[in-house]
Amino acid sequence: MKKSLRIFFFVLVSIHSFAQEEKRKVLKVNLSAAALGAVTVQYEAVFGKRFSLALGTGYRPKKGIPYVQYFDKYINYGDDKVEYISFDNVRKEAATIGLFHFTPEIRFYLGKKQAPIGTYLSVFAKYNNFKGDLPVFIDTDYRGVPVRLELPVDTKLKTTTAGLMVGHQFRLGNRFTFDCYIIGAHFGRVSVHGESNQNLEGFDVDFRTRLRDKILTTFKINEEYLGLVVDNQGVRIDNVRPLNYLNLRGFGFNFGYRF
Repeated sequence: MKKSLRIFFFVLVSIHSFAQEEKRKVLKVNLSAAALGAVTVQYEAVFGKRFSLALGTGYRPKKGIPYVQYFDKYINYGDDKVEYISFDNVRKEAATIGLFHFTPEIRFYLGKKQAPIGTYLSVFAKYNNFKGDLPVFIDTDYRGVPVRLELPVDTKLKTTTAGLMVGHQFRLGNRFTFDCYIIGAHFGRVSVHGESNQNLEGFDVDFRTRLRDKILTTFKINEEYLGLVVDNQGVRIDNVRPLNYLNLRGFGFNFGYRF
């Protein structure tokens, strides 16, 4: 009987230890990203009392910019900060954008509570791959006749950055969490590619030259950073040197399940 009791006690302790150990992992869904039409998930695994490793990834199919009427002021603010291009002549209401991102991060949890609960400082890297269609318009002339050209520009942006962020993860009962990204910033590089495959063979060389000059002035393109080509096949633009990229990360909300 005593041997049976010892075995039963050992089993209970093992189950309890396993239950504690299995709750050191959290699978989360980003609610704020879902409101913007993206699917973003994160897996977080705790090691030690204070640290965890989190891996996040997300995808948004190429479609219209959400809440574009509210983002217009933000885009205009960004225009003032970018020194090599302007987006004034982009028809934002007709633009589409898609996204894939991957975000590894290491978290250090502060305070008395052990990871993954409490306030944390995150050191993270972030890779973004944006793809979109940006309809632009350019007012020029051809043989003295005013012409407005509307060009659909197939655009690709890739960013690679690193940064810091502060957040807090709350416990919801025994199994669930609510993870709030408070504020952070990340800095790195961005590569730019845009092309509009228009047949311009019917126009003379003088028109294509003036069109190139008009694009440069309309979009305030700085040729120290971006190279512009206008030929029979259309218009193409690429960065000719590394471009800096600075952005904020925060105000995100994740609902998680601990296991």
